[in-house]
Amino acid sequence: MVSCYKYIAKIASFAVVFAPTVAFAELESQITAFVVTTDATGVEQYAPADQVKPGQMIEYRIRHTNTFDNAISGVAVTGPVPEGGELVVERSTSDVAATLEVSGEFDPDRPGEEWSTLPAQRIVVQADGSRLIETAKPEHFTAVRWILSNSMPQDVSVNHAYRVLIK
Repeated sequence: MVSCYKYIAKIASFAVVFAPTVAFAELESQITAFVVTTDATGVEQYAPADQVKPGQMIEYRIRHTNTFDNAISGVAVTGPVPEGGELVVERSTSDVAATLEVSGEFDPDRPGEEWSTLPAQRIVVQADGSRLIETAKPEHFTAVRWILSNSMPQDVSVNHAYRVLIK
């Protein structure tokens, strides 16, 4: 069994990006991680992700509450896909209108990671130097983010969830 630290330590690295005039303290944020299992009847069960091992599914839940005096616009919610994990794209949800994007190294000519909507495309350099454009796979993603479509009203909470399969 592997300590969850290796797989969920990047939780602390998640970011919330919003209009530069808003103080960070005015947006309360919480992220939790759960190991997802299924009981004999097929009902999903959730346990705190204190320890994880290969083959387990982890569900991250992110909740933000606007405690500012007014609505906040330009909010983007970001969560990590830990090393050794694979994003389960179809289990990435938002309870508000938002655009889902993924991060990864998609272009070898641009150092570092980039954000892309799905389906993300990546350039693969072949052994002969030729280039192939292919659809990026979930194992290529290192983070997920939602860009909120609308302003976040005062005293409102938004929720996002996504799953990662530990390889």
